[in-house]
Amino acid sequence: MRLLMWLILAALVYFAVKKNLRARSNKMRSEQTASNDWADASSTYSANRKESEAMLSCAHCQVYFPASEVVVRHQKNFCCIEHADQASGSSSS
Repeated sequence: MRLLMWLILAALVYFAVKKNLRARSNKMRSEQTASNDWADASSTYSANRKESEAMLSCAHCQVYFPASEVVVRHQKNFCCIEHADQASGSSSS
């Protein structure tokens, strides 16, 4: 009777250890996958990243916009032609 109890106890310990090892293995595998996903996302971000561009403020509305979209009138920077026309029209009045 005692031998049977010891065998059952040993089987329970064996299955508990086996379950714990499987859980650790799955956790490490998921962490490694997450780490690889992060590295892939980081390299994709670096590859798609553009050079930064200077930002300018519109003389009419004070909104910042990229320097590549500037409209210059009377040595002032504007974000669009409409604002440049409004400023030109209001200063001539």
